[in-house]
Amino acid sequence: MEHDYLSRPALTRRESLNRAPKTKHQARRRTEPGTDSRPPRAQQRTGAKSRVVTAAAAIFAATLLFATSTPAGAVASNPGVFVMAPDVHQDAPSQTFSATGAAPIIGASDVFSATSAAEIEASRNAEIAAAGYTRTSSTFTNSITSPVQWPFVVGVPISDDFGPRASPCAGCSTMHKGLDMTPGEGSPIQVIADGVVRETGESDSGFGVYAIIDHVVDGEKVSSLYAHMQFGSLRLAEGQPVKVGQPVGQVGNTGQSTGPHLHFELLLNGSTPTDPYTWLSSRVAK
Repeated sequence: MEHDYLSRPALTRRESLNRAPKTKHQARRRTEPGTDSRPPRAQQRTGAKSRVVTAAAAIFAATLLFATSTPAGAVASNPGVFVMAPDVHQDAPSQTFSATGAAPIIGASDVFSATSAAEIEASRNAEIAAAGYTRTSSTFTNSITSPVQWPFVVGVPISDDFGPRASPCAGCSTMHKGLDMTPGEGSPIQVIADGVVRETGESDSGFGVYAIIDHVVDGEKVSSLYAHMQFGSLRLAEGQPVKVGQPVGQVGNTGQSTGPHLHFELLLNGSTPTDPYTWLSSRVAK
């Protein structure tokens, strides 16, 4: 019997390898989980796709980093282009930015501490007191924004009140028609309300250096008198319109006086003395 293999063509190396019996190790490799049994060309396509996805992810990450770290003004120089930045909140130290010729721009995290009007006024009064008064007191509280004020911007000692008293000197009255106020010689005196200067005078007797000013307050005429001021300190002239807070003169010891002080009177209807402390306390705005 003839063997037919003698008449068959010789097998190629690839056919020999494909027909060769598989070992257990080779068979297991083809069936292990996670091994790719697809043809080589399919594997190449899969690898190419993976590289494309990886490259796209890298480009996206770089773009996101650029968008979150670059100021919008550096990218959108064209006014018609808007750049949306991620909504990121980050605590930062308080800062104040200023631009030439513009008001300061306050950072959003800045904390504002407002000073009250009362504190501002107290500070200003203290500065004025330090500049001109040698003695102050809590006898009254002035308001520099009030239309009616005390003759001094801060409280000062009062050595003699309105009303009956023992005569302090020969020829002095036993009925005191005003207040004796003693902040120290040379202390500045101010006008108590808007008005017109009615009378001024300078002498070595009586009121010494003095001024009388007529006012209309709450629809009623009232006159203020400032006496015993220093020679040469009077800042007013008869017929002169004046404003509240305007300088009158300086505390002195002229005329019939026992020491440096301001003798201050208030005259209702221009002639009737009234207690200046009571009248001013009810009209000076707090």
